[in-house]
Amino acid sequence: MASSGSVFSSTLQTITTTKLEELDQQRVSYEKKYADLIRSAQAEQDPVKRLFILVDGAKACLGVKTNNTRKSNDGGPLGRVVFGGTRNHRLETDLSNLDRFLEQARYDPSVSPKVLADWEKCIVHYLAVQSSKYQYADLYGKLVTEWLSSEKQETSDGDVEMAESFEEIPGAKKLEARTEWEKVVFEQAKVDTTALSSYLRDLFFSKKDVGKAIEELRKTVENFEQNSIGADPFNVSTLRWVIDGLQSSDLLNNEKREVLKDFLSNDIILTEIADVLNMRMSALDRWTWGDHVPLEQRRKVNGTFSIHMHEDLLQAIFLQYIGVKWSVLFKNAFKKFRAQAWTKAYPTITKEERIRRGYFLGNTGDDQSRISLHSTRDSMHRNRYFAHQLLDQVTQRIEYEEGEEEAEFADHVDMAPKRKRSRQTAVQSMPSQAPHARMVRAPAPAAQKRMAQNMMAQQAFGGSRGGYSPSSPMYSMSPAYVEEEEEETAPASKKPMEVKQGLLHLLSAEIAVNTKLHGELTCFHSVFDSWNPLLPHTTVIAILKYFGVSVKWLTFFKTFLQAPLKFMDDGDVAPRSRRRGTPGSHALSDVFGETILFCLDFSINQDTNGGVLHRLYDDIWFWSPEYETCVKAWACVLSFKQAMGVHLNDTKTGSVRITLRDTSSSPLDIDERLPAGEIRWGFLRLDPATGRFAIDKAMVESHVEELRGQLKGKSKSIIDWIQAWNTYAATFFSSNFGKAANCFGRAHVDMMLATHRHIQERIFDGGNVVQFLKKMIDERFGVKNVPDGFLFFPVELGGLDLKSPFVGLLQIRESVKENPFDLIDEFLETEKEDYVEAKRVFDSGDLHGIRYGTNAAWKPEFAPTTFFSFEEFVKFREEIPATAKANLVATFRDLLRKPTEQSIDFTAPIREAIERLQGQHNLRGITSDWQSMEAYWKWVTQMYGPEMVATFGGLNVVDPGLLPIGMVSMFRQKRTKWQG
Repeated sequence: MASSGSVFSSTLQTITTTKLEELDQQRVSYEKKYADLIRSAQAEQDPVKRLFILVDGAKACLGVKTNNTRKSNDGGPLGRVVFGGTRNHRLETDLSNLDRFLEQARYDPSVSPKVLADWEKCIVHYLAVQSSKYQYADLYGKLVTEWLSSEKQETSDGDVEMAESFEEIPGAKKLEARTEWEKVVFEQAKVDTTALSSYLRDLFFSKKDVGKAIEELRKTVENFEQNSIGADPFNVSTLRWVIDGLQSSDLLNNEKREVLKDFLSNDIILTEIADVLNMRMSALDRWTWGDHVPLEQRRKVNGTFSIHMHEDLLQAIFLQYIGVKWSVLFKNAFKKFRAQAWTKAYPTITKEERIRRGYFLGNTGDDQSRISLHSTRDSMHRNRYFAHQLLDQVTQRIEYEEGEEEAEFADHVDMAPKRKRSRQTAVQSMPSQAPHARMVRAPAPAAQKRMAQNMMAQQAFGGSRGGYSPSSPMYSMSPAYVEEEEEETAPASKKPMEVKQGLLHLLSAEIAVNTKLHGELTCFHSVFDSWNPLLPHTTVIAILKYFGVSVKWLTFFKTFLQAPLKFMDDGDVAPRSRRRGTPGSHALSDVFGETILFCLDFSINQDTNGGVLHRLYDDIWFWSPEYETCVKAWACVLSFKQAMGVHLNDTKTGSVRITLRDTSSSPLDIDERLPAGEIRWGFLRLDPATGRFAIDKAMVESHVEELRGQLKGKSKSIIDWIQAWNTYAATFFSSNFGKAANCFGRAHVDMMLATHRHIQERIFDGGNVVQFLKKMIDERFGVKNVPDGFLFFPVELGGLDLKSPFVGLLQIRESVKENPFDLIDEFLETEKEDYVEAKRVFDSGDLHGIRYGTNAAWKPEFAPTTFFSFEEFVKFREEIPATAKANLVATFRDLLRKPTEQSIDFTAPIREAIERLQGQHNLRGITSDWQSMEAYWKWVTQMYGPEMVATFGGLNVVDPGLLPIGMVSMFRQKRTKWQG
């Protein structure tokens, strides 16, 4: 039986075919009328009579309505233009005016031949424009037909599937990837459960408040199981947000996404589905995958291969619901745990230091609305990176744009020095007495002293009248008000690539700040090796059990993990039960991974006395101006790895120590306690000498050759070719070059522009994508001199939606700070000015009036009339909110700021063309409202619009409603299937 998606596709194809046939008939009819009219006009020698013929013929050809208010050239009634017959107001106005002017020309001999000739050119131009519109409508129809032909392939049940056009040809790399995957997932991982239990016990019961927090977390899980998932959780409303989340994931293929879209439009179907899934939920203890789950191996744009499960739609909806509910539960539970047990990285200001600052600076006023750099960092981590893969609410989606994948750089990493360093690290960094257990360290003497001082300060200031108030922001270290001020509303969707770009910006900003303020910054980066495929089931169940998950749900999760798997092309081979790893693209897999990695987050926070691991699922980053802090954090990573039975990817592991000061006398080295290797992300490599990210040209070159191979082949339709180009060149390359921000500097934008130019020149042998496509269209369809706008305009206007990676970069280039370190230099200069002003106030004796709420009788024992040093003045610049001109938080945010796109103004002809789009529905990109258009589309409109208006009489390639926009819109939602 044909699926709903197949029926939907077939219906849409029928509609498309009908539209194209009708369009072709209109074109043939028009071209005949047009040719006959031109012949008739050319046969007439009298210019006035020739104009009468052209005007009257143009009305008939262009479908302009008329009434009987004018006589024809032979004296018979003909009619005058009545507005409303076409969508072209300018055409109607010109024809209406010509009706009147021709009456004058009939009688007035002073009307010059030049005026008559200009009128004739105007009419001929309108006719030629309509001919061009039909020509390109015909071309568009042929492009769609070509695409449909390349899309058809037989499915296993005999239906015609609207599948991807690139044919999958198994290669050595693909077969090798599958072989390696099969080697591990069907064998159980070895995990020392005793050591794992010891690790968890030491981690979560090392302190009284931590033990209390973990007990509350378990109670939250218990309450969730009892109350949050009832007997009949599924209904029409529930299914809508579940299906919405599924459609934005990478779990389903194109056809199943079409079926889900069809489900959403039918409440009767949704009600039936809800009934079935409610019965399934009531029998959760008997749930199974069925006989087997089909597997498919897909090649990703970055060249790697992933394994995808093809469970049926009801299973997918059922598991999505459960995964989302558990995801939201653990996100809220972890946030609460963090508020209770997390160590804050706020250095303590001692009582003596507070008193001295009050003596020299006075009371600086009420700063309750201000925040410090430390609190800003904490807020950013809590809101943007903490347990990021877990959802904040059930309706939240995780969205990926096709092509947003991190480039693989394994082939560009020199492993020789890494192997030497890793052997040393394994010996020297791990605790020898308990290789699998986490070490619980007592605070260092200096830390003990700080803790004692902090307690004394709290006792001294608690409720005191004569001393400094702990609520005075100049002196307060409590971040309570910051938690409220900086809390962000959960977005409707999460975009992992966008968050990764923000993390790179954050690191670059920290490099600029710390190298200027502290002289250096140390950072390590690593990624867990094949996290989802290799994750031990024993570890998953142990962590969930430790967090209070009941036997009922643990049994369900075990069944979910041990899915019976079989590749779709394996024929009669018996399915095998999975013994290791979690299925990708499942919400439940994210839950399992995040609950385990949460232990790493907390471990590092505790052992580094408040440090935070910036983590995006299995991708981990840590940095600090203190080298030893990074060493402790890395030791935590190694302990976690051993306890959980997971592995690190050596090629994606590295560390740097960056300083911008002269180190010729004593260079800053990285010893064996930190991992060797570079810090990379995508096409970027962090240069320790400059502290800046740079594009790896050799790596780009290898992907240029890969893209060249993907674009080859005469069997590819032009529409498919453009989608492949947009995904790889415009999205994949652009994403992996890093997004522009002040912390990257303007040189980074110039580097991206130059690299994009190089990519096109290499792929097209010194040419460019526009020339290549025009040549392809000419060779296949015989259409020459295609306007550039036809390629770049959106589908809704009859364009091919080719993306330009240059436009966005050119729009922001001038908005990017040229040198990010200048921002810190400006802060430091302002800080010096603040010091000079504060010293002037002190020396003048004007402080007496602003020392309210302080111990005015206190004076320093030594030199009470000498203003304290600049070093003491700036000592707590990261902990104390700004109270003068120098604002470190504002400087930090300036470094992170992304440039705004500088818009472009339109000319009068383009304004008129834009206004003529009014009344057209479902426009995207280029619309009738210039102000609401994105900067990219404004640029495209003004850049290519004049030629489009000259060719087509407006911004529409063809009149609305005639093109099969619905069918072409479908192709934009499909995933490209890459060769190899």
